[in-house]
Amino acid sequence: MPEEKKVKISKPKLTSAYDLLEGAVKTWWKNLRKFTSVLLWGFLFTLIPAVVGSVLLGIDLVIVRKLDSMIGLQVSFLILSVILLFACFLAFIYFAIRAYMGAFLLVKKNYTGDELKIFKETKNYFWSYFWLSILTTIFILLWALLLIIPGIIFSIFYSFAVYAFFFEGLTGMKAIRRSVNLVKNYWWAVFGRFIVIGVALYIFIMIISIPLYFVDEKSSFALIWGAIVQIINFLIGPISLLYFYQIYKDLVVIKK
Repeated sequence: MPEEKKVKISKPKLTSAYDLLEGAVKTWWKNLRKFTSVLLWGFLFTLIPAVVGSVLLGIDLVIVRKLDSMIGLQVSFLILSVILLFACFLAFIYFAIRAYMGAFLLVKKNYTGDELKIFKETKNYFWSYFWLSILTTIFILLWALLLIIPGIIFSIFYSFAVYAFFFEGLTGMKAIRRSVNLVKNYWWAVFGRFIVIGVALYIFIMIISIPLYFVDEKSSFALIWGAIVQIINFLIGPISLLYFYQIYKDLVVIKK
């Protein structure tokens, strides 16, 4: 009998980095107003603890000077001020994280719905998301203790845990295990695409920052242009989310 030829089945491929970036930019541009609105709601809420903290700091400086001869009261007031300022800092981080979460929920809802309601809805997901973030960070740090390379390897393996959380409703270790399973056998493909968008965004920010290299950093132009660069950086943030979301969808289809 003639020897049967083995047919080699090629592994499904992920969308190319160029197509991922092009698709992410187009989707971002089409829904820029909605992304900006959701993120701005989060930014507006962060202003509350930021303003309160600034006022407390100002009051602290004034009162401490007046209590210069009363060391006991001065120390007590300083301790209270530190506690209140730390609370303001935590509140600032809380709302900033929720703004980031709002962008995920907007994608999950297919870019429909009221942006303020979407931002408010992030409250229901916050603690589960926060716990997932803590878990992934701890695991990555533990791997990084072995050497930098293991930390990099597993940061890629865990990179889609947040997508499994928002789009599949998985939490904690289930989301992390799902991410590992998705990336398995596609680590290099995913890593390469990470590098592409990282380099692309870095080059873009470097280009729009070029004017800052030719002026005095304390000049009015430098301050204004620096603020513009930060605003642009803020606005293009969802591009990365959309880029990785498409990779996630590719992996979900492949791993069915």
